[in-house]
Amino acid sequence: MQNLSGKSVLFFCPTFFNYEKEIQGALERLGANVVWFDDRPSNNVYSKALIRINKNFLKNKINNYYDSILEKLAGKKLDYLFFVNPESISLESLSRLKKAFPEAKCILYMWDSFKNRKQNLELLPLFTSKFTFDPHDAEKYDLKLRALFYTRAYSNKEAGNIEFDFLFVGTAHSDRYIFVNKLIEAASIKNAKLYFYLSSKLLFAFKKIFDKSFRQVKYSDVSFKSLGHHDIADLMCRSKVVLDINHPNQIGLTMRTLETLGVQRKLVTTNKDILKYDLYNEANILLIDREDPKLDTAFFNVPFQPSTPELLFKYSIDGWISNIFELE
Repeated sequence: MQNLSGKSVLFFCPTFFNYEKEIQGALERLGANVVWFDDRPSNNVYSKALIRINKNFLKNKINNYYDSILEKLAGKKLDYLFFVNPESISLESLSRLKKAFPEAKCILYMWDSFKNRKQNLELLPLFTSKFTFDPHDAEKYDLKLRALFYTRAYSNKEAGNIEFDFLFVGTAHSDRYIFVNKLIEAASIKNAKLYFYLSSKLLFAFKKIFDKSFRQVKYSDVSFKSLGHHDIADLMCRSKVVLDINHPNQIGLTMRTLETLGVQRKLVTTNKDILKYDLYNEANILLIDREDPKLDTAFFNVPFQPSTPELLFKYSIDGWISNIFELE
């Protein structure tokens, strides 16, 4: 396999649960010299909200931010411009970057659907290579389909003592809370570890008032402190089965699906897309109906079938980088 030894990568990615650092680390392990910038000029709540509503509200601030980056990099040679799930860059700023570094290959990866990032559609013609985790977007916009990844925190974990039969870790959005509790109760699972996360107590109060589906959520069941990757991986290693509940409007594989693959644990998921991927193995993965969930307890007793090294590398962060940078 090729590497990126001696190659220079200008990398843009919003800060998100440290994934930007994980990606930069994977690039550097392959020999690249990486300069990372947050795609957003600011991460305060006000700026984030305006960017998601319509980034043109901050057009001058965004353009000035990217102009300042161009000034910092003046005279440098770059081999790649790499954007992961951009939120704020304008067509004008991206055009100026490409003009400043005409020999650089411009790569895009989207881990969100374009229905949530419609403003990015105008950027597509400027990218040399375009990838998405969303099968519908891949077909509709002629992009390459590439699933997400698991980080090194979830690989090469030593098998520990199983403390929990069932584990759920995730944000308390949509119907998750009600769904998980009903599923646990219906299946009579006694030994379950459930971790519902929200970013703030203010958000909890807001949801209690304005979100009907959230009114059954108990304050005591929600944590306002996020878990790190190593914390989540540790919980997975101590669990027999991990539960994945994709957002009702999301297709494509979730990060949780691939993290469960990395720690080599069984997965119960509501995501029908799982059947289309080569990592699906009925001994290890159980698909349940979101509308009428039934948990086949026999699934717990079937021995786990270890994945091949080739499959594990493919869905690791290093395999993800190798695929996107066409090093294979």
